[in-house]
Amino acid sequence: MVRRCLPASSQERAYALITSVDSLGTGCFLTVSVVLFVRVVGVTPTQIGTALGIGGVLSVLARVPLGRLADRFGHRGTLVAVHLARAAAFPGYLIVHGFPAFLLLSVLILVLDGWESPVRKVLLYAVAQPAERVRIAAYNRSVYNLAFAVGSLLATAALLDRAGLYLVVLVNAGSFLLAAALALRLPRPTRPRQPPVRPWNSTHYAGAGFLLGWLFVCTSVLTIGLPLQVLRTFPHRQWLIGLGMAISTVLAVGLQVRLSRGTVELAGSTRAAVRGGLVLATACLLCYLSAITGRNPAVAVLLAGVGLLSIGDLLASASAWGLSYQLRRHDLTAHNQSVWSMYLSLPQLLGPLLVAWALTWFGDAGWLVLAGGFVLVSALLGPVLRTAGKLAEQRPIDGYYEESAG
Repeated sequence: MVRRCLPASSQERAYALITSVDSLGTGCFLTVSVVLFVRVVGVTPTQIGTALGIGGVLSVLARVPLGRLADRFGHRGTLVAVHLARAAAFPGYLIVHGFPAFLLLSVLILVLDGWESPVRKVLLYAVAQPAERVRIAAYNRSVYNLAFAVGSLLATAALLDRAGLYLVVLVNAGSFLLAAALALRLPRPTRPRQPPVRPWNSTHYAGAGFLLGWLFVCTSVLTIGLPLQVLRTFPHRQWLIGLGMAISTVLAVGLQVRLSRGTVELAGSTRAAVRGGLVLATACLLCYLSAITGRNPAVAVLLAGVGLLSIGDLLASASAWGLSYQLRRHDLTAHNQSVWSMYLSLPQLLGPLLVAWALTWFGDAGWLVLAGGFVLVSALLGPVLRTAGKLAEQRPIDGYYEESAG
């Protein structure tokens, strides 16, 4: 039974093990991070938000030049070096004190986190056969969510005392050391045989990534919109926030692989993106209905909306994985994956502000504004992705990572 749940090849298993180890440590750390920052580092909630906001923006902007460095010096070696750097940086939270030092350390860690993702995506191309790349990416997303949930549960006991907080930081650093060791088991990808085509030159590529990125505002809808809705409509049932997050995690673990089927080709990825946007719009409508419905039925309607938010997110993720390969089959480099990641991430940076503004300025009707936004994005995604796909198909595939796959 256990073997059926594991990837077929040893390299795929190593890749999944890196994902689980990384996520377990991250789940532990993020569960206690705010408490750690306040109690140990000595910063205020406002300073925490400011530092993480600045770090998030710089992380997105730094991905492209760092992606070029990874292409130049090798992807496996870069991944090992990034994990070692993260292992060395995180214990700094036990040493620094005050906002200036906290800001510098947080920016460094967030930039390293942003560097790791595109590099590991390129290594996925080396591990998996072309037809299996989306499936393996979906499998690893499920593994990530499951390990993250386990890490969060394990870290709850650490909130009891200061020693527990220190232990979680060290465990997280240790997880990166283990991930670095496991990364040495991954293949060393070959270099491209011809000069890459720079993604900056394609407005269709930029438009596809930027539009698709708006679908991932659903993360802010879940993490900010759901708590605001609960506090407004169900002030005495705040446990619904935790229940909603649990439902989202369970759906992500159980449905990500299934909902990713058929998205390895461009047409399937396009359908998943359009459907994902419409599902997210429906979820926002259900959240609006929960605000104007009677008390008990409203709970069920709200939780149904949370479920659809998760499904829409899973469809958008599957589409993004398929498109990241299909739109750049001629040049599967860390530079390209970093640019794609940047396009996807830019709208997400505005997500918290957009969701908070809509639900504060318009009240319950803010859900209708958000639903309309997702419908508009879905309507634009179809033609933009089809045009970008036609241009991508006109470029020859140079065989980059095809021969070293698997």
